[in-house]
Amino acid sequence: MFERLNTPEKIFSYKLGAALTMERDVLAMLGRLEEAAQRPELKQLLRERAAETSVQVEALEQCFSLLGEEVDDSPCPVTKALAAEAEATLKKTDDSLADAVVLAAALETSYHEQAVYETLAVHARARGAREVATLLGSSLAQQQTAGSKVKALAERIAMSGVATEVEGGRSAGVTAGIAAGVAATVGVAAAAASKVADEKAKGEAREAAEESLRTETTTTTVTPPATAPATAPVTDPGATGATGATGAEKFDDSALQERIAESEGRGGSQH
Repeated sequence: MFERLNTPEKIFSYKLGAALTMERDVLAMLGRLEEAAQRPELKQLLRERAAETSVQVEALEQCFSLLGEEVDDSPCPVTKALAAEAEATLKKTDDSLADAVVLAAALETSYHEQAVYETLAVHARARGAREVATLLGSSLAQQQTAGSKVKALAERIAMSGVATEVEGGRSAGVTAGIAAGVAATVGVAAAAASKVADEKAKGEAREAAEESLRTETTTTTVTPPATAPATAPVTDPGATGATGATGAEKFDDSALQERIAESEGRGGSQH
């Protein structure tokens, strides 16, 4: 373990040791991913990757030997973080969808490995360590091929459908999802039926009101408009009504005779 990286050679050896730790971590990680994988072709691909990773571990150890250095075990926190992330995500993922998580972890790890080997190969050539550069270049080529295979399978599965049937039928997560979908569909159908029933009731009420109005119009008697009262006829002062005259004196014959006599008396006195 280096306490201080104060030369290019020490940096290279430190990174070479980190690459060795990386591949050992990846080897363990691939075993866990294979257990979680559902598709046979994905399990097979992960087994092939594990076999190649074992070869790469041996190649890195050989690099130390070619450099005349002891094998270093510098830490590699990146692959430990990738493995921890994959494990945590798998615990939260339904078994039928595990392949999506497995492929993501395998592809992300492969890209990190490629970047590590590219950097090491550049510095090995700069250092003049040709044999070391050749071994690193071979491991880089394997990583690039493996990454292409993982990517191709990930694309095919993503396009054709990630979910798979698991042992014992559908997994709990898938069943719950289907149940939720059915419940939502039933709810929509019930709402639609309620709306139709409401519209039908409104239509029937409207028709009943219109029928009632038509019936009422047919049976109602038209009342003629009221006319102004006729002008009261002129009443003969001597006429009498059944109930008596209003405002007119009753005809009195004796009174008339007296008036005539008085008139004649006045006339005689004037002569």
